[in-house]
Amino acid sequence: MSETPFNRGARAHNASGRFRSVSALISVTIIAAACQTVGGPGSGPQTEEPAGPPPVIVEPGTLSTGEREEANRLWLSAQRSFEARRFFEVIRTGLDLIERFPAAEVSGEALRLTALAYLESGDSVNADETAEKYARLLPARDPRGAEIRLLQASVVSGDSARVDRLLRIDEGSTLAEITEATERLRAASDSLDADVLRGVIEGVQPFRGPLMPVAEARLSVSLLERGRAEEAVRVAQRAIDAGASGEDRAWAQGVLVGEFPPGRGRETIFTIGAVLPLGGPPALAEFSTVIAEGIDVAARTVLGDEFEVTVDVRDDEGDPALSLQQMAALDSAGVVGVVGFLQDDDLLAAAEARTRSVTLVSPTARSAERSGEAVYSLEGSDPEAAASIARYAASRAFQRIAIVHPQTPEAEAEAAAFEAAAAQFGMPVVGRFAYEAGATFFEPQIAGALDALREDELDRLSLAPNDTLHMEVLEPAALFMPIPPEDVEFLAPQVIHFGLDTLAVEILGTSGWTDPQVLEAVEPRLTTGVIATAPVASAEAAEGRARFREDYERLYQRSLVGATASVGYDATMLLLEALRRGRIAPDEVRASFEALEGVVGATGVFSVVGGRIVRSTEVVRIENQTAVPIAGAESAPEQGHDLEKGR
Repeated sequence: MSETPFNRGARAHNASGRFRSVSALISVTIIAAACQTVGGPGSGPQTEEPAGPPPVIVEPGTLSTGEREEANRLWLSAQRSFEARRFFEVIRTGLDLIERFPAAEVSGEALRLTALAYLESGDSVNADETAEKYARLLPARDPRGAEIRLLQASVVSGDSARVDRLLRIDEGSTLAEITEATERLRAASDSLDADVLRGVIEGVQPFRGPLMPVAEARLSVSLLERGRAEEAVRVAQRAIDAGASGEDRAWAQGVLVGEFPPGRGRETIFTIGAVLPLGGPPALAEFSTVIAEGIDVAARTVLGDEFEVTVDVRDDEGDPALSLQQMAALDSAGVVGVVGFLQDDDLLAAAEARTRSVTLVSPTARSAERSGEAVYSLEGSDPEAAASIARYAASRAFQRIAIVHPQTPEAEAEAAAFEAAAAQFGMPVVGRFAYEAGATFFEPQIAGALDALREDELDRLSLAPNDTLHMEVLEPAALFMPIPPEDVEFLAPQVIHFGLDTLAVEILGTSGWTDPQVLEAVEPRLTTGVIATAPVASAEAAEGRARFREDYERLYQRSLVGATASVGYDATMLLLEALRRGRIAPDEVRASFEALEGVVGATGVFSVVGGRIVRSTEVVRIENQTAVPIAGAESAPEQGHDLEKGR
C-alpha cells in the first residue's frame, strides 16, 4: 500500500529524560571539601576544616604532597568552571581528578560536582549514573544522601525509576527533604500500574528507608482497585506497622476495611473516539484506512483483558467543517479521548468544537501546539532534540553557527531551543535565516548564512574582507537546519550546490533529515555526513516494533506493510496509557497524559515533555542512507578542543 505525505516525517525526538532545574542543589555544591588547604605543609597558612560529615573518598589510599596539591588544583579549577557555567570543562576536569587521584579528600565532591555538571549540560543519563556512584560511597544514615537521591529523582526518565531513587533515601535526612521526597513519591507511585510499583518496591528491598511506608500505602490502594483485596490488606498492614502517617496511614487504614480514598476507584469500561477522512480523496482515504487498523490493534491489545475499550469511528472526509461536527457529536456522547484529525485544519477545528477539554491525539497533524490545551500529535517540534544537537556542537567546539529554517511554529521552536542551548555553552549564533514554508529555492537563506559566518570570522580575527577569501580557513563552524522531511529533498541538493560540503561548514539538523522515507528517496551523497537526531535504536524500541507487528498480523491475518498502521497504533497507545489508571475525567486524563514517560510504542519510545509528545532520540551521522549513532555525542568535549577559544 502506498504511503502518503501524511506519514512522512513521523519525527524522532530526544529524550534524555524530563529535565528539571535543581538550582537549590547547585547552590550548595561548594561544601566542606573545598575548605581543605590547597597545598601541603609549608605552603602557607592552614585553614581549619569545619565540623561536619567526613569527606567522601572514591577509593582508599595515600597521596604524596604533590599529588594532593594537584588534586586540590583540579578541584578548584572544576569549581571555577562550574561557577562560569562551563559544564563540559567541569566534566573533563572532574573525571580527570577522579581517575588520577581517587584517594584525594576532594575526589568524592569532584564526583558530585561532575554529576551536577552532567545535569546542567542536559545529559540526564550520566547525571544519574554519576550521582549513583556518589550515593553508594556514602555511609548509612549520612545526611548528604537525601540531597543526591532527590537530584537523581529530578533527572531520571520514568516514574518507576523516580520511585526507585526516592525509596533509597535513608534515615538522617532533614524534615524538609523528607517532605519534598514524600510529595514526589506519592505523585510518581500513583502514576504506576500496581504490578510495576510492586516490582520497584521489591527491587529496593530488603532496604527499608523512611519512605517505604508511603509507597506501600499507595500500592495497597492500587491493588484494591484491581480487585486483589487480600494482597492489598497485607501491604496496607505492612505500611501501618512500618509507621505510615498522615494521608498515607489514612489510605492504608481505608484499605483494611475495603474503602477507597476520595477520588480513587477505576473505570475499566469506556469509549474513545476516532475521526478520520475515510471518505476523503482516494489517497487520503487509503491512508486513513490503514491508520484505523493501527487504532483498532491498540484498542484491542494495549490495556489487556481487565479493560473493555470501544472505539467510536467517525468520518470527516478531510473537511474541517465535518471535523467540527464529528467532534461535537463525540463530545456529547461522552468519549474519554479522541484519536485522529490527520490534517492541521481538521485538528484546529476539532479542538475549537470541544465543550470539555477532551484529550485529542493526532498521528500526523503539526498544529497541536496551536490548538489549545489537551491537544497532542506525534508530529510537531521537539526543542530538546534541537538542544541535543547544540550539545553535540559544544562538544565539537564550534566557534560560530548560523541557522536556516522554514517559517513554521515547529521549526521556529527548534531554532529557538538550539540558540538558547548554544548561548549556554558560549557558542555564538551569528544569524537565523527563515524561508517561507513550502519554498523550493533557498539561495538567499544559504548565501546569507555563509556571509554571516564569514563576517563573524573576519571580525573575530580583526581582518578586512579582502584579507581572506577562503571559507576553508574558518575555525569550526556549522549550519543548523531544523527542517521537515518534505524540505530535505529540495534543500539538500542546494547545500551541495553552494559548496557547504567543501567549505568546512558542518551541516546539523533534527529528525526530518533521518526520516526513513527521506533516507531512501534522497541521493546518498546529498545527506552523507549530516549530523542529526534519530530514534534511539535500543533493544526496548525493537521489542516495541516486534510486539506491534505480532499483534497486527495475529488480528488481521496478513503481513504488516509500511509504517502507517504503526503511527495510528502509537497515537492510540499513548491515549490508552493515560487511561490505564482508570481516571476518565478530562482534567485527570490530561494530567496522566502529560506525565507519560518512557512509553514503548511501535515507532519509538515516547514521553510527553512540556505538553509535547517526543520520541527518545540520539545524535547520529548519516552515512550512505543509514543513521549511525555517534558514541558520546553529548558528553564532554573532545580532547584538544578549547571551548574558550576566541572568547
